Amino acid sequence: MSEQARVHDTEALRRFRPALIRFAEDANTALVSEGSGAMKILETLRRDRLPHWKREIRLRSELAVRANTKLIQQTAGKDARPSVDARKAYEAAKRAVKEAEDKHAHTQRHIRQLEKAIETYRTAVQPMATVVRARIPAAVATLDKAIAALDAYAAAERKPEDDRPAAPNDAPSIDPPGEGTDQ
Repeated sequence: MSEQARVHDTEALRRFRPALIRFAEDANTALVSEGSGAMKILETLRRDRLPHWKREIRLRSELAVRANTKLIQQTAGKDARPSVDARKAYEAAKRAVKEAEDKHAHTQRHIRQLEKAIETYRTAVQPMATVVRARIPAAVATLDKAIAALDAYAAAERKPEDDRPAAPNDAPSIDPPGEGTDQ
């Protein structure tokens, strides 16, 4: 362990510090933006699409009831044969209701899938988020301390030998009065 470090310049560490901070900021921005984009889609599905399809089911069901009523009215009269148009309108209305119900079910399924995907994403990026939000700031503080210590070490290395205080065994001896001197 007789080897000593020879540090003459800490410029590389000084240039690394802002790059590390910039990386932390960029990584944090990426983590937040990806999560918020998925949350925005989830909220759109919950707030807009799900109520839309519920409303469409209700409206289309009303249209199907009207078409069915018209069809029943035509069969209840003297001529018990409904018109082809009434039957087609009723069938189309039933298909429209089925389509709205299917889309409502698909929207609910996609909401559940997206919720699971968001949770999986959050679980997967949590270690990275911890590094970005806690460990990198601590690493920057450690880096600052290391730079300061290395600067102090380099400054001590640059001092000429004359400026250093004399070692205790090199100090001139001072004899106490009455000893070693002739009076």
